[in-house]
Amino acid sequence: MPCQLLFIINLYLFDDLSPDGHNTREPRFCDNDLPPYAIWSHTWDVPSQEVTFVEMQGLRETITNKTGFVKITNFCRLASQKGYEYGWVDTCCIDKRNSADLSEAINSMYRFYYDSGDCLVYLSDTKPMADWGSLSIAKLDDALRPCRWFTRGWTLQELLAPETRSFFDATWQPITNRHLVSVISNITKIGDACLLFRDNISEVSISERMGWASERHTTRSEDITYSLMGIFNICMPILYGEGGKKAFRRLKKEIMRVSFDQSLFVWKEDVSSSGFLASSPAAFACPPTLGLWAPRNLAPFYMTNVGLSVRLNIVEILVEDRTWVPKNVLEIHDSEDDEEKVQMAIIGCDILNSDNRWVLLALYVQPVPGGSFVINGKLSRAYRRVASHTWTAVPTGALFHRSGPNRSTDVLILEDEHYDLVRRASREHDHRTWNRSGVSLPPILRLDLEAKSEPSQT
Repeated sequence: MPCQLLFIINLYLFDDLSPDGHNTREPRFCDNDLPPYAIWSHTWDVPSQEVTFVEMQGLRETITNKTGFVKITNFCRLASQKGYEYGWVDTCCIDKRNSADLSEAINSMYRFYYDSGDCLVYLSDTKPMADWGSLSIAKLDDALRPCRWFTRGWTLQELLAPETRSFFDATWQPITNRHLVSVISNITKIGDACLLFRDNISEVSISERMGWASERHTTRSEDITYSLMGIFNICMPILYGEGGKKAFRRLKKEIMRVSFDQSLFVWKEDVSSSGFLASSPAAFACPPTLGLWAPRNLAPFYMTNVGLSVRLNIVEILVEDRTWVPKNVLEIHDSEDDEEKVQMAIIGCDILNSDNRWVLLALYVQPVPGGSFVINGKLSRAYRRVASHTWTAVPTGALFHRSGPNRSTDVLILEDEHYDLVRRASREHDHRTWNRSGVSLPPILRLDLEAKSEPSQT
């Protein structure tokens, strides 16, 4: 297996220029023979002012007037002062002309930061302070919270992956303060344990890790997903043009392939119905405190071509449950006929309620008429999630004798495209069945089919 090649710049940048002004060295190293190197984290202010891989190989005079070049030289100066000979900069160490190289770099990005000796974080929009160390927690928070660095997608992994981070303000002065970790934790909602010890990240639930990215943004919609791959230890092809939702769906499928953590299903979106997979990390804003069930209480789950195959405890809403089930859920429940009454799906993770007790967590689902499939020789009922903007911490003892792994059953949770296909296939099949029988269609079914077949009016 070929080794990963890492292109890094020599920090003695100006000594590497030939008499005609061209760069003469392009150091590349195998990942098993890397020299110690510093790495840079920053935000792109004006993209056209950043120095690219191609420009770094050209004439010096074409790039020295760029603000990005000034940033690179300052990074080189500071890293050299720390004793490093090599450094890595995202703007000029990735050849974005080659899609294969770009995909390889993005898949390896988390490891680039993880393997670095020091990550130098440049906060370009901070106000200079005479003495960062003397600031109180409140004043340090006020100074750092507005920084764009805390709102960008890619900088999340740049915060989490390195073992050592050094922060610098807009004038390249070091930001040192004994409250720095606590303030960054408050701003990012990432616990101190993960900021201080990066290997704790894998012990945090999927829902909480998604929540870290819920308020972050990227220029390209796909990048909010690609910037999360390292945090979940996932590698997958980079397909710019697929759109943010499709990229995020691929990430969730890859996560399901290697994890049984059902907190992946604990999210909120303001949609009337859906499957169990969120459309973006924004749906995981303010995740609850969750605890995983032991594997002995769970069964494998995976995405099929007819929905999410998962073993769940599906519980009917009884009269005694109406005191704690949300009113908007009861309105949906009461408006449907018996075949489509809303039911509770008990997710395979516990939730810490307001009384500081671990209780069951319920999402709400609705049976799909005509949606039954045979999986592994057994008939599985199909559902879709409703009231996707809510979940419920079940009151202690509320589902006594109605919940537990022994009461779970194999079901399918349909995503929107699966649901639409099931309803269309059921209607068309019924239509063909009635035609074959030689019996007239029922009036309601006939009107429904006629309305579907009418051409659109323009």
